[in-house]
Amino acid sequence: MTAIYSDTKELAISEIYTFKGYSVFMRHDHIIQLQFEEDGFYGDLDDAKNMMDTFRKLNNGTRHALIVIYQENNMFSKEVREYIAQKEISDEILLADALVIKGLALKILGNAYLKINKPTRPTALFTNQEDALKWLRKVTL
Repeated sequence: MTAIYSDTKELAISEIYTFKGYSVFMRHDHIIQLQFEEDGFYGDLDDAKNMMDTFRKLNNGTRHALIVIYQENNMFSKEVREYIAQKEISDEILLADALVIKGLALKILGNAYLKINKPTRPTALFTNQEDALKWLRKVTL
C-alpha cells in the first residue's frame, strides 16, 4: 500500500516520482526528498540505482541536498550502502544527506553506515524532519 504524505503535493515543485515502496520529488526549498511509503521496505542495488537516476532527473546537472524520510524497519543491502556512499555520488549528485529515522534497528544500521561506509559528503541521522532540514540548510549554504 502506498500512502503519499498529505503535505507532499504542497512541498513538491517537481513531478512526484512514485515507485514500489517509495517516492521522490524536489521540494519547494530545492531539497530532494525521498520518502518511504512502506514499513519494512528492503532496498536492493536496483532500487538504489533507480533512486540516483531519479535524483539526476530532478537536479538538472547540479548537486542538491537530500532528506530521506524512513518508516519503521526500512533496510538496505550492504551493496546499496557501499554504492550510495561512493565519492562519485557526492561529486555528481548529492551535497549532503539528512536521514530521518524511526526505530532502534534503523538507528543501529544508520550509525553503522556512517562509521563503516563513511560517505564523503556530510551525512547525519535525525529523529525529526525539522531538525534534519535545519541541518541541511546550514551545511549546504
